[in-house]
Amino acid sequence: MLDVTLLPLGEWADAQAVISAEHMAQRVSATGLVKHRAAFSHTIRPAPGSVLAAIGSANDESEPDYFFHWLRDSAAVMDAALVLIAEGMDSDGWQRRFADFVTFSLACSRLSGARFLAEHPDREARTEPRFRQFLRPDAEIATIEGDAVLGDVRYNADGTLDFLRWSRPQHDGVATRALTCLRYLEHGAVLNEVVPAITTLIRQDLAYTLKYAGSACVDIWEEETAQHYYTLLVQYAALQQGASWAGERGDIALSAEMTEIARRLEDRLEDFWSAEQGFYLSRIMPAGQTTAKELDLAVILGVLHAGRRNGRHSIKDVRAVKTLEALEALFAADYALNREAGAALALGRYRDDVYFSGGAYFFCTFGAAEFYYKRAAAARDAGLLAKGDAILAMARRSIPASGDISEQFDQTTGAQTSAKSLTWSYASFLTCWQARRAALSAVGRG
Repeated sequence: MLDVTLLPLGEWADAQAVISAEHMAQRVSATGLVKHRAAFSHTIRPAPGSVLAAIGSANDESEPDYFFHWLRDSAAVMDAALVLIAEGMDSDGWQRRFADFVTFSLACSRLSGARFLAEHPDREARTEPRFRQFLRPDAEIATIEGDAVLGDVRYNADGTLDFLRWSRPQHDGVATRALTCLRYLEHGAVLNEVVPAITTLIRQDLAYTLKYAGSACVDIWEEETAQHYYTLLVQYAALQQGASWAGERGDIALSAEMTEIARRLEDRLEDFWSAEQGFYLSRIMPAGQTTAKELDLAVILGVLHAGRRNGRHSIKDVRAVKTLEALEALFAADYALNREAGAALALGRYRDDVYFSGGAYFFCTFGAAEFYYKRAAAARDAGLLAKGDAILAMARRSIPASGDISEQFDQTTGAQTSAKSLTWSYASFLTCWQARRAALSAVGRG
């Protein structure tokens, strides 16, 4: 059997794209899997349209339990699926999966905390005593009604309410899902029978984004409550694109409202630029609070996920470039893996990360490479293409011949760590791969 690790970078990437697509498909509508949370007397069988953040934790208690449908992760996966549809890689299958995703998303949006409490009066008694500390309080669950359901971050993969304590609310997932749905419509990748449902989902998600635009919430790492660059940027992009969509549908009042709120968010985003430090701040903390996470790769992911083609907060924004350069300098200094690596860098989230190995993340490293590839395509710059290749090659060193990609890889040894096979990692590889193909074509190497 051919060892793909010996292939040139481009051939390896093409092979890895096929593997990544297969892994993603296994995690969408994974109705044949079962997860037993024995400590909570809870069994989950994924519903059609659900997107599992990881499947390894179904039977392996040594890794984090990601057997959930996250709003943010699922939107990233469906964005990557649009890459596969465009490339003709099981296009019909992915359009069907996206249709199921829309149906599942709408069903989850109608969950009720009060109904959950009525249906599970004995949940504490059914939970092992030492695990009861992880149950959400009844008073909190009782508030999960209406649009509060959309800030609930994640759902069980069977479409039921998540009854475990978690960092809530988060307002980015709904905005990224709206962006994803609008992109499917733009690319004509929506089955005819799904158009009414996706219209309902988009209107619901845009209404939520309007209501919570600019509000403080928990960040995408689910750690700190503040105003976050990532969240505001995807809200801004969703409302901008939503305004165009509403206008095309003749809803002039809604279009005007979204345009006005998007303008306010654009003004607010300027507050995140720190001329003194030379990068976009990842967050603005509440008065009297401080953070060590001002320089955070979430900023670059926000630029990529918002998908703006030009201007500030796009891949052409010089300030975004300076932010990535500051992150590269940080991780070049902090990670032993990066010493004497030159342009080949592994990137993580922020300095002094302590989650699992606290090391490099595959989707952060792929994201940095994707950023350079998109800049290379826009500028027709072979040097930027080479920079993206160097970063991708660094990630490749930690990916075995099987093509399995975890959440993290160790900053010293390069060994894979944390969730063993993360769906977002495969999704981010695919968008990076597509960006590389576009860059190669733009600079005349395709």
